[in-house]
Amino acid sequence: MKTLYPISKHKKGLTVLQFLQSFSLGKSKIEKLFQNRQIYINEKVASKETLVEENDVLAIETFAHRDFIEDDEDVDVLYEDDYLLIVNKPAGILVHPDDKSKQNTMCNRISRHYQLNGYDGPIRFVHRLDFDTSGVLIFAKDPLTESALNRMIFEHRLQRTYLCLAEGTFSVKKGTICQPIGKDRHQNRRRVSKTGEPATTHYEVIGKQDRYSLVKVRLETGRTHQIRVHFSWMGHPLVGDVLYGSKIKAPRVMLHSYEVRLIHPMTQKNICVWAPLPPEMRHYLKGEKFL
Repeated sequence: MKTLYPISKHKKGLTVLQFLQSFSLGKSKIEKLFQNRQIYINEKVASKETLVEENDVLAIETFAHRDFIEDDEDVDVLYEDDYLLIVNKPAGILVHPDDKSKQNTMCNRISRHYQLNGYDGPIRFVHRLDFDTSGVLIFAKDPLTESALNRMIFEHRLQRTYLCLAEGTFSVKKGTICQPIGKDRHQNRRRVSKTGEPATTHYEVIGKQDRYSLVKVRLETGRTHQIRVHFSWMGHPLVGDVLYGSKIKAPRVMLHSYEVRLIHPMTQKNICVWAPLPPEMRHYLKGEKFL
C-alpha cells in the first residue's frame, strides 16, 4: 500500500531527502526506502535529490501489513484521519501483548478497526498507558507520522494532561515535581532515586472530595509510573494504587489520560483531543463537576 503526502507550502523547495529528514526519520530507514525504490513523486520513482514543489504528491510504498490478531471489540475513536488515530482506552486492558500471537489488548482492537475501514498497515502505538489507566491513546498510521510524533514526545512538544484522584488534602495547590525515577531493587515498582532518570510533573488541584483531591497533571517526561511515583513520594498516592501506598479501596488506580495537544505533523494544524472522565471516576466526585 502507498501513503500519500501532499506537499504543502512550508515544505516546497526541499529535496526528497530533506523532506524525509524533516520528520526525523532515521538514516537507515531512509536509505532502505531509496534502495528499494519505495518513494515516488507524482507517481514517478524519486531520488534523494528530487525537489518537491507545492501541490506535488510524495508517496511511500510499504509492504508491511496488520501485525496483530483482530479482537471482536469496538474502539472509541476520538480523532482519525489518514495519518493519525486517537482513541479512548478503557481501564483494565493492555496497550499491546508481549507476543503478537496473543489477543485482548488495544492493538488487537485497533487491528479490527483498521480491517473494518480497509486499512492494512501495521499497528504503530506512539506511547503507552498502564493497564489500569484510561483515556487518550495515540496511534500513527504511517512511518513519517510515527517518527515525527516520537520526536515531539522526546522534545516535550506533545502536551499530555491527566486527571487523577489523589489521597489527602494538598497544602500547595499548584506546583512542579522534579524528582528522578528509577527501579526499586526490592520490589517490582519504581521509586524516586538519585540515580534514576530525570522526571518532571506539573500538577494543579481542581477539586476536593472527602479524603481525596481531583488533580490535573501535565507531564514533561514519560517515565514508567511517573505520576504514581511522584504523588506517592509527596504523600498523596493515587486512590486505588495499592502498589504505591493507597489506603482507599477502589476498583482500579484512579488515573485518566484526559487530553492531548499537538501540532499535526502533516497538516501543521493544532489538534486538541480529550476523553471524558469514565463512570468509575465520576462516581467518586458525587456528581460535582470541576471541569
